[in-house]
Amino acid sequence: MKRLSIWLAVGVAVCTSCVGTKKLTIRTQPQGADITINGVPQTGVTPMTVEVSQKRDLGIVASMPGYESSAYTVTTTTNWWLTLLWTKNDPRARIIKEDEVSIPMKRIPSAGKFRVSTLPAYQGRQKTSESQVPALRALPENLIQ
Repeated sequence: MKRLSIWLAVGVAVCTSCVGTKKLTIRTQPQGADITINGVPQTGVTPMTVEVSQKRDLGIVASMPGYESSAYTVTTTTNWWLTLLWTKNDPRARIIKEDEVSIPMKRIPSAGKFRVSTLPAYQGRQKTSESQVPALRALPENLIQ
């Protein structure tokens, strides 16, 4: 009986240690992005390894100047060993299976390249001759009152 209680205590300790935190490596393509996890900015840039809680889903946002922000969600899964201790809906029965996350990022299109103008240079105001002045047209009868 004493051995059974010792084994049971060891089993509970092992299962509860699985629930705590986990190291997750985050990589982006290209490297050097800032990371926010569930709205909390992380120190450093990618690639980075962070310690996260396994009890809830993670919303990861990668941002970098010149690139569109990319979002990635890490979902927790129910561990059937832990459901022996807690219910299926209890956060303590959920774990993150992923050890590494890779987030691709899209480059923001740059503005069009400027070309040297092919228009002739401005030469000041030029006089117009009477032949260049457009002829005036008479208004239609229905508009005159």
